[in-house]
Amino acid sequence: RGRFPWLLCNVAGGTLAAILAGVYQNELEWKHAVLALFIPVVLALSESVAIQSVTLALEAFRTAGPSWRELLSRLKPEAVTGLLLGLATGVLVAALAAAWQQIGALFLIVGGGIAVGVTGAAVCGMAVPHVLRLLKRDPQVAAGPIALTCADVVALLAYFNLARLLT
Repeated sequence: RGRFPWLLCNVAGGTLAAILAGVYQNELEWKHAVLALFIPVVLALSESVAIQSVTLALEAFRTAGPSWRELLSRLKPEAVTGLLLGLATGVLVAALAAAWQQIGALFLIVGGGIAVGVTGAAVCGMAVPHVLRLLKRDPQVAAGPIALTCADVVALLAYFNLARLLT
C-alpha cells in the first residue's frame, strides 16, 4: 500500500510522455520518423542517471540530515556531473545515430537531447529525495518514481524541442 501511490507518478509520466509525443507529432511523422528510433536511448540514459543521483542522495542522508542548505550545496556539483555524463554519452550516441542514418542534424538533436536530459535528470535525482525528506515523506519509496518521471519529461522536452528547431 505504501508503494502503489508513488507508482501512479509513472502512470502520469507515461501519459504525459504520450501527450508530448502527440504535441510534437509533426516532428515524429514519416519524414522524421528516424527520431522515434532514439527515444528509448534518450529516456534510458536520463532515467539511469536520475536513479544514480537518487541513490547518492539517499546515501548522503546517512551522514547528514536534509536541509535546504545541504540540497543547494549538492545541486551544483551534481549538475556538473550530469552535464559531463550527458555530453559524453550524448556525443557517443549522436555520432552513432548520425553515421547510421546519414543525417547531420540528428547529431545535434540526439546529442543535445541526451546532454540536456541527463543534466536535468541528475538535478532531479538529487533534489527529489531532499525535498521529500524535508516535506516529511519517505524518499526511499517515493523518490525513484518521481525522479524518473521528471527525468523523462525533461529529456523528452529537450529532444522534441531540438527536433522542432532543427528540422
